[in-house]
Amino acid sequence: MGNIIGIELSLLEEVIRTIVRQEMAGMREEIKQTLISKQELLLQDERLYTEQVVEMLGVTRHTVLNYTKKGYLPEPKRDISDRPYWTPDQLEGARKRRGIKGNFPV
Repeated sequence: MGNIIGIELSLLEEVIRTIVRQEMAGMREEIKQTLISKQELLLQDERLYTEQVVEMLGVTRHTVLNYTKKGYLPEPKRDISDRPYWTPDQLEGARKRRGIKGNFPV
């Protein structure tokens, strides 16, 4: 093998491999933590839109709106495009309090 400024190429290659391995391990850990954080956020903020609530309850859209007006269902949250949605926890609480039929994912 040859020398570059007094360093054998094989030694230089090993140093580079070690640095790359360490950087890749750090990147993998960072990606893993990011994915875990995103998954936790998704689980906390699962959105059930009106269409899904209609299907779960087996009622019409009008009935879901009436349930909301009458307080049987909590006021929905709004997404960035102003679409109403509920979280599973909101709906499960309403189901237990009001005896509403239907299974909500929790």
